[in-house]
Amino acid sequence: VDIDWELPNECGSTCDTSGYESYPRLLKALRAQFGNDLVTSAIAADGTTGGKIDAVNYAEGAKYLDWIMPMTYDYFGAWKKEGPTAPHSPLEGYAGIPIQGFDTKTTISKLKSIGVPANKILLGIGFYGRGWTGV
Repeated sequence: VDIDWELPNECGSTCDTSGYESYPRLLKALRAQFGNDLVTSAIAADGTTGGKIDAVNYAEGAKYLDWIMPMTYDYFGAWKKEGPTAPHSPLEGYAGIPIQGFDTKTTISKLKSIGVPANKILLGIGFYGRGWTGV
């Protein structure tokens, strides 16, 4: 079972108000149901202060997972017509990065700092490129 937990406590067509503890509650129930079967979760890779990682109790949720997989790609892309043009999967921050904290190193450091065990973190990596026109 893989749970894609990308937009916690955000608004889309409706607003998610499930709260900080909904993730570990769901994973605890899944682990109880599936026992020793593989349970993983892909999560948003946002190392910013007050960002998506701060919106969820990932440390508690990780207790019920075999792997927690931050999607360390598509930090920046052509879906935002006004830009920025930037690497979609930066490994580290750099001078001029459009949003500090949108990089793999910061994401992993943040997850570890909140108590997610390093041996449960499995990087989601995009093996593709992005292009822009008109820049």
